[in-house]
Order: sequence, then structure tokens, then C-alpha cells
Amino acid sequence: MGSENFEWHWYSRLGMAWSLYGQKAQGQSMNLLGFGIGGRYEEDDYSEPSFVAHVVKGATPQDFFVKSEMTFAIWRQWGGQFMNPSSNDGQAITLQFNQAYIEAGNFIVPGLSVWGGARFFREQYAPIGDYFYLDDLSGQGGGITYENLKLAILGYRRSSADQASFPVYNFPTDDPQVGLERFRTIFAGNYKFEFGGEAKHHVKVHGEFHVLPAAKQGPEIAVPDNGKADFGGVIGAKLHLGLGQGNWSDTSVRFGTGIANGAAGGAKTYQTWGAPNDEGTYSGSFGVEAVEHVGFRIGDVVALEGLGTFHFTKAAIDADGAAAAGVPDKQFDFSVQANAAIFAHKIFHPVIEASFQGRKDGDADLGTAIKLSVVPTLVPTGELSTGARPHFKLIYTAAIYNEAAVQQNMSPYIRAFNLRDEADGNPANFRARSTVGHYIGARTDWYF
Repeated sequence: MGSENFEWHWYSRLGMAWSLYGQKAQGQSMNLLGFGIGGRYEEDDYSEPSFVAHVVKGATPQDFFVKSEMTFAIWRQWGGQFMNPSSNDGQAITLQFNQAYIEAGNFIVPGLSVWGGARFFREQYAPIGDYFYLDDLSGQGGGITYENLKLAILGYRRSSADQASFPVYNFPTDDPQVGLERFRTIFAGNYKFEFGGEAKHHVKVHGEFHVLPAAKQGPEIAVPDNGKADFGGVIGAKLHLGLGQGNWSDTSVRFGTGIANGAAGGAKTYQTWGAPNDEGTYSGSFGVEAVEHVGFRIGDVVALEGLGTFHFTKAAIDADGAAAAGVPDKQFDFSVQANAAIFAHKIFHPVIEASFQGRKDGDADLGTAIKLSVVPTLVPTGELSTGARPHFKLIYTAAIYNEAAVQQNMSPYIRAFNLRDEADGNPANFRARSTVGHYIGARTDWYF
């Protein structure tokens, strides 16, 4: 929406949810893997308006242009209804920038663009898992694009207050008033090779180099053991096959080493996982991501989408001696998910979705979950597409966990509804009070 030199876009999802236990269910994901991998119907309220200003607008796509974009993320940090602060102890909504950048296109030569600021730097997306994979480096920095080549320099930082969850960025100080920060720089690039003519196949190759300089508190002060310089690298590729009549397949593999080992549960490469080695670095660690994402269309009857994911992450090679008790030195997870949108009527598109997922932390037992969702959906526009919006949905999801998933508190839903119980009065011993979860909800979502 907008005028000749101004656009307004908006993605939003808002709804309500109930459980059989009388507690807040909205936003309590049933997944073992994090994010929406395995099913996203329990996602909490979220809104993302975006504004685009065409500072210089050419008459044709080949003309020089300058545009600026701002995107906001809006949500309630501690849950609760999105716009009802009086019933949530006056808690205000949270507002942050997701994008704020400027770009000059067809600059110097046709097809070349430059940008700077904070931007979504990503392309591969699986909607049924709300999952960006292979190349999601959205962040702050700058880059250039020339036809199918993309290059960028991006920076990520954390303060010393985040040390527990992001140890690779930080080191403790003797003065708690000193807020130390470490800054990681990522050099990233990818290129897309197109082939197959009208079939529009392509291969995309992607690479990253991560640099974390040594950190110290001031001149002539020694670098502490956990403030050493560290590095990481990533290489990956995706094969896209256009199978005709709206059918397609995307197969992706990514391998990251050192501080770029982020992969567990669909993490980004810069979300370094595990404990460092005895030298205080992440040399010897690695993470693997593999994704298969497919879509098929059977006329105006049904649209099918499938997603398979696998992640394996290993901490630094000698982390066993450095890690605290109970901290795993490896993790793997997987999911298989299928979604069918049935075009029963032009305004009624019921959806059925099923998934099987598993997660194993270190040498602990494998936790698994089976999920089934039934989602009657009204589509007022009458468009026979899974991308048609707005959607008005009723949602029912059932999840069946194994004992290991419940005992290890592997999902937000398990933790929220206290599905595990002490077996004999010893907090170290648990049994599953229930291995079945239920979610009942209603949601409206839209984007334009």
C-alpha cells in the first residue's frame, strides 16, 4: 500500500488460546527444537509494520534509484494479550527496529546496488516452520549486490551481562560497574548459479568468515583466558529444482566451524553453541545443518508442503574438561513435518499438519514429540493459495511426548504446564505426570 514514492507493508498475527489446565497457553510452544520448527500454530502475538520511502525513483527497473526502509517488531515481552495492558499489570508492549537501512541501486553500472544500516540479510525460508535457513545473517552492517552475487560485512555484539547465554562474546571483570562488550565481525557472500531455462533451477553457494578480536580491559592489561581472539568459518549450498506446475524442491546443507558453529535447534551461525576448550577458544567445534523443503500443488484441490531438518552441533574438541557439570558437549535434533491446505471452497481452506521431532542433548536420552494440528481457515479474498491473506483460523493441536522429553523439560509447553513430577521425593528423579498436551486457539494473521 502507499503512494508513488511511499509504501506501507504490515505482517501481524494476533489471537487467543486456551488449555485444558486453565493456564495461559498462548505462546507456549510444544516444539522440542525451538522457533517454529515442527509447527508454528502456538506462536505468540507479534506485529511487524514496515515503511519504504523511494528517495529517487526511476521510470524503469533499470534506472538508478535510492530507497530507505524501516521495519519495526512489536510484541509483549512477558506474554499476555497484545493490546490489553489493564489486564496485564500495566505492562507495555516492546518495540524495536528490525530494519533501518538505505540502498542505492543501479549504481555506477546496471545491476549494482550498495546498502548500509540494519537489514534482513536472508533468503531461504520455510513458512510452515517459520524458519530461515542456510544464510540468515540479518543484522547491522553494509553490503553490495551485483546481479546474483551478494557480499556483506556484518557486526554482532553482546554485553558482559549476557555472559551466561553468550560466553563467546564476553569475559568477567573485577569491577561490576564496567560493562564490557565484544564485537564479532562477519564477512559473508553468496552466489546463485541459474540453469534449466524455464524450469528455473539454481544452485546457491554461501560462505562466511567470523572474526572475534582479543579483548582486554585497557592498555597494557593482559587479555584474560576467556577473552582470546577466535575465528570461525561457514560453507554451504542449496539446490533448487523447479518441478513444473507450481511444484519445487529445495535441498540445503551448511557446515560451520569454530565460533560459527551455531546450528542447534535451527540457530544462526553466530549463535555459538557449547563450552570453549581448555585454551578458551572454540577451535575444534562445528555445527551441521541439513534441510529439505518441498512443495506440491494438485490443481485447485490441495497444496502440500513438507519440511525436514537435521542439526548436529559439537562443542570445542576438548570441552569435556572445561564444561561445567551437566553441560552437554554435543547436541543433535531432527524434524519431519507435512502440511496440507485443502481448498474445500474458495473461502474455506482447512489445514491439517503433522510432525515428528526429536532432540538429544549430550549423552542424555532422546526426547521425541508427535504433533497433529487441525486448523479450519477462512480466507475472505477467495484466493486459492497458501499465501492468501488475511486468515481467520481456529486451531487445535495435540502433542504426544515420550518420557525423556518430559523428564528433561524439553519444550516451553512442558515447562509451563508442569507435565513432570518427582517420582519419590527426590528432585533428581522425575516421572511423567502426563505425556500428552493440548492447545486450542483462534488467530487472525495478515500481511500486505
